[in-house]
Amino acid sequence: MSSKSETSANKEIRSDGTDRITASDAFERAPGAKLTNSKLFSSLCVIVAILAASVEPIVVKLGYEQNLLPLHLLVVKTVVGALLILPLTRTFRWVGFKNLAHISLLAMLLLSTSALGIFALKQISAVLAITIITTTPAFVAICNQALGRDELTPKFWLGFFLCFSGVILGLEWHNLNMNLAGFILIFGAVVTSTTYRVTMEAAAKKYSPALISTYLFFVNGLLVSLFVLPFAGTIPDAAWKIGGWMGFASACANVAFLYALNLLGSTRISIINILQRPAIIVAAAFILKEPLTMFQGAGVLLVLVGVQLAQVKRKVKLPAQKSAG
Repeated sequence: MSSKSETSANKEIRSDGTDRITASDAFERAPGAKLTNSKLFSSLCVIVAILAASVEPIVVKLGYEQNLLPLHLLVVKTVVGALLILPLTRTFRWVGFKNLAHISLLAMLLLSTSALGIFALKQISAVLAITIITTTPAFVAICNQALGRDELTPKFWLGFFLCFSGVILGLEWHNLNMNLAGFILIFGAVVTSTTYRVTMEAAAKKYSPALISTYLFFVNGLLVSLFVLPFAGTIPDAAWKIGGWMGFASACANVAFLYALNLLGSTRISIINILQRPAIIVAAAFILKEPLTMFQGAGVLLVLVGVQLAQVKRKVKLPAQKSAG
């Protein structure tokens, strides 16, 4: 059974057959304010994605302090995310078996990234994990250039170098926990995350981010329930509390990330996500009253400058960038 093609990348169909316009589509149709609204909307999505994604490593570590197992956190996070995604997106329609197979591959990449990250955090610190994940934008940029999507200028690489240098400068090397297994797992997460981000652009041209997120979390919830949950054993009550927060944060982060990716492209949004590390440092200084060292402050400044410099020239326009016609 095949679904009807969308006349707009951001149009969904209600159960009663009437059209429902998503938030991003409404921004596109606003007369006289499309560019400004798109920038505002993408900025809000980036902020939500960064804040929500920054929560997970910290929450995972809190779970490990309570002697919870990685498998338990993965199961609860995925199941809770699947339960919360539809109330969050309020978007669903049948896409056909062929498209479902394609989205399922993306879902497995997302699940693999999540699992590798959770298991890696059992072996290495959250700070080190985030630092290694910072290399993801470089791999995404190289892949997009090879695919003919982006043109990477020396200014881009200068910006990325400043970002990465800023992250390294903010590390407290004496507190880092080095572990070979942890390194392998987190680099595996970088590979799957890169593949996910690059291939997601094609899907984002066909369906709205909300619809894709709904399917991603439904598919992963089903996979984990069928193939992982039976082998997880008894899940402690504490795992439901910690994993519940992880599921909620991951659902919010994914929806916001896909909207931003649809508007900005995978390379640019990956660069902006580097702000996650400085955000944690600044939050710790103001909220937790942790001291902000001179090197950390310099690192935050380098990241801010680098993100601004690392602009990408798109060779093809994303759907959200096209005129309403």
